[in-house]
Amino acid sequence: MQTQLLLRRLGAGVMLSVLSTLIHGKPPTDYPHLRENRAASATLEVRKVLHGQVDGMFVVPRTQQVVAAAGGYLWKFSPQGELLDTLREPDGLFTSGMAFTPAHYIDWVFTGQAQPKAYGPAVDGNTLSRAEVLAALQKADVVEFGKDDNAAWAYLWTAGRAWKMDLARHRAAVDTWCKQRTHSAEALGWNATCFEGLDRRPRAWSEVEPGSFAKTGKGEHSPRRVEVAGFERHKYHLEGGIAEQVYGFTVDAALRAVFGLSGSLPQSYWVGDALTRLRVGDEVVQLKVFVPHDQGDDYYWSHMRWWEPAQQMPGASPWFSVHKESEELLKYYEKDIGLYVVRPRGQGVVVASQGSAVPAWRPVFSGPATGRVAVSGTVEFATAPPTHVWLRSPAELKRMPDMPPVVPVEALWPTLRQLPQALTVQWRAPAADDSEPLAVLRITLDPAEMKAAFERLPAAKTPLELVVQVPTLHSPAHDVQVLLRSGTTQTILAQARAGQAIPAPLGKTRVAYTVAPPTPPTPKPARSNEPYVPPAHLPLLQSLQTQAEKAQRDPAKQLQPLLAQATTLAQHPQHAQALAPGVTAVVADLLNRFNVGGKLDASATLVRHYLAQVHPHTSRWTGDSSLAYNQGAIASQTLAFAIHSAPNRDLVDGVLTTLIGPNFDPAKQTNGTLMYNLACYYAVQGDTPRLLQSASAARRLGKPASQFLTDTDFEKYWKDLEFLATLNAQP
Repeated sequence: MQTQLLLRRLGAGVMLSVLSTLIHGKPPTDYPHLRENRAASATLEVRKVLHGQVDGMFVVPRTQQVVAAAGGYLWKFSPQGELLDTLREPDGLFTSGMAFTPAHYIDWVFTGQAQPKAYGPAVDGNTLSRAEVLAALQKADVVEFGKDDNAAWAYLWTAGRAWKMDLARHRAAVDTWCKQRTHSAEALGWNATCFEGLDRRPRAWSEVEPGSFAKTGKGEHSPRRVEVAGFERHKYHLEGGIAEQVYGFTVDAALRAVFGLSGSLPQSYWVGDALTRLRVGDEVVQLKVFVPHDQGDDYYWSHMRWWEPAQQMPGASPWFSVHKESEELLKYYEKDIGLYVVRPRGQGVVVASQGSAVPAWRPVFSGPATGRVAVSGTVEFATAPPTHVWLRSPAELKRMPDMPPVVPVEALWPTLRQLPQALTVQWRAPAADDSEPLAVLRITLDPAEMKAAFERLPAAKTPLELVVQVPTLHSPAHDVQVLLRSGTTQTILAQARAGQAIPAPLGKTRVAYTVAPPTPPTPKPARSNEPYVPPAHLPLLQSLQTQAEKAQRDPAKQLQPLLAQATTLAQHPQHAQALAPGVTAVVADLLNRFNVGGKLDASATLVRHYLAQVHPHTSRWTGDSSLAYNQGAIASQTLAFAIHSAPNRDLVDGVLTTLIGPNFDPAKQTNGTLMYNLACYYAVQGDTPRLLQSASAARRLGKPASQFLTDTDFEKYWKDLEFLATLNAQP
């Protein structure tokens, strides 16, 4: 019966499609599709400003700017959606918008300065009472915190200046794992910290929480923002295909009925384009939007969100976004995925100068790969505001065969139609970290000579390209070549090679660095806890790290995919040796995060899988010193939670047998935490000789004697003279 019902539904759907075409005839043509980027009303226009999945939106009232987070980048817009600047998310980024690391800070969100800065003089908060500390923290615009086993500190920032405050005395009040209940918290995984008694709400910027695209409120009877005037059907969609539908309506339905299981059966519905009337204020914008459609007025807008930054920053335009939801239907709406602004007409358009049309053009970077780092810049004009551009998008992340498709996040090529006066280009080498400055190259152009160059090139259907060619990312300025290109025809604007000038057609083009590129790095061995990753394998390990961040936030759903991915990389038929150090480092880091967050069940699952499925393959390789260090870190973190846990006693035995082993020499160890946790284990077991060896090594590696004398694992040794002598020996 269920199968017959399904077939009747399919037949009815096809018949309805035919009748709809006969009755309604040709659909209206004044509903431009989102991907056409031309929907507008009398005074408003809908324009796509960013392609790809959007993870969050924030406003900075002080600078009157909107910041979107997408694709590992921060995107800074004007309130009406003009792209002003971009920055790859720096290390140490917090939910307050600041990037704090022990060595430097980056306050680009608030100042626009992407270069790392040094802290001002540190402040000692240990002489202050709790109330005095809170009063001092309240004065700063941004406050974040950090701590380790023995210390704690605050990062404070106000008006472009940051400093640290020592809070070791108040360490118990510092929390570096504050859960956030915002839209972006799950998607971004930025650091979230707090201090007992201090208001946690960010003061320098605020998050924009998205709402329903279809309705103006959250209630079931909220006024509707959209009205559907017609529907162009593309396909009658069966979730999971015919086989899944038949199984769902027969076997699965019967099992649910017998065992009382909850959940929904596979759905079937039409998918197509809704001729949508979008009401914004007193105006209506007509556009065509891909949506699933069931029956009556049931249109599903769950893949779209509405953003209102004007609630925190009056005068800002409304925005909406399209997200990836159904992979089966991705081909129908992939080009629509991205961020859109509904703004006054004509905003952000660069007009032609001096009344004469200039061919459409765009700047392009040609040079060595910068990996996952975009090459960005700014174009300056004589009679229009500067325009931020990407001259080259980041390299796409290579996906494993069983991974779901990803829609890359990219800046949209602006249509430039005015003569440029200058172009600033910035980049960073793929192996460089945030502590290294961006290389910034400035190219000064003469508009009259540029006009002549445009006129010499043949017309083309695609935009002309102003190309900046850089032989290496560390090139001196005289090695850079600038040219204007149309197809295979080009005009050289500036060029010099090997220090010898070559005559150029245009004599007024100037090339110079405002921030010189760093000198080429000299090869050096990786630090003992940092794996060396060949550039070719970086995308695979970056993908694993991304999955680890998801598992950290939601181990119930995301840990198993992480385990499967780690196993695949550890057993890779061609690249297992190169990937082994990186895989081990990711596991060690995730285990530490689980322990810090109190997610001990997830810690146990991770260690069991690592010992059984990953370590047997990664341990075959010994060339990278980080392998031994991170194996020790995994052993240390396992002992930390498993020593006093009877259900996890097997993990203690497994670690001691597999990762420690009979040839373990405490005198050669460099991981103080591992030696301390081993001392804890031997103290609990009453193995005095090994306890003393491990405690001596831990003291040598920096563990304070006071830590042993306050940890109840060592309580029965607190009056042991040999133990006390070991602690008091000069480390």
